[in-house]
Amino acid sequence: MTGEENRGSRREFMAKAGRLASAVSLTTFLTPGAAYATPAALSPVSGSPGQWDLSWLSRLATATDRAVFDWPSLGDPAEPLVLEIAARYLDNCETAYAPQKYEARVVLNIRTQAVSAALDDATWDRHALGVEYNVNDPVTHKAAVRNPFWHRVPDPLPGVALPTLPDLLGRGAIVLVCDFALGHLAKRLADKTGRQSVEVHQELRNGFVSGAFAVPSGIFGLAKAQNAGCAFVRM
Repeated sequence: MTGEENRGSRREFMAKAGRLASAVSLTTFLTPGAAYATPAALSPVSGSPGQWDLSWLSRLATATDRAVFDWPSLGDPAEPLVLEIAARYLDNCETAYAPQKYEARVVLNIRTQAVSAALDDATWDRHALGVEYNVNDPVTHKAAVRNPFWHRVPDPLPGVALPTLPDLLGRGAIVLVCDFALGHLAKRLADKTGRQSVEVHQELRNGFVSGAFAVPSGIFGLAKAQNAGCAFVRM
């Protein structure tokens, strides 16, 4: 997807969001499915109030240092900027404090054009997301058929290893996924294949990487993380 197409898609997205906001509540618009999904387990949700899994907030409550990193566009997987900056923040906390004297936590707020970063390899392959987003795998240099943010990319310099999404999860990161944007992606994919968008939306939810939480929207996730004390890092 070119820069101009990205801007056009975003304008279309925001226009639809505005029309929907004036007609119905976000929870009414949401299709049935899982609010928080991992490849191994799904929790059905009706889209009714109170059905979203907000248990991630308890992991922020005990942190002495916390920050939310906004991730609105995929970017270049060969230079995963959001992951790099989030990892640097954790490194800085490790340098600044004595061991066992702090608990640092990062939140990755994945929304808009970046939601595929939270989907597993099988979902990338099944829905040809590398083609959809014009993203090449840094290893094969071909359209990605697996999540390129989940796998180690070639070292940019000798001895320099760029972080992966599992690296951040291993350090306690919380991954939030905008379900509204996920529905927008599902509609595009469904239109291309003649399927029902509700069905595709559920498939995408089922394809979350382990440890990802769906939130009604990226705006909700960002605000909720800030309400829980996270500093906002704009990317």
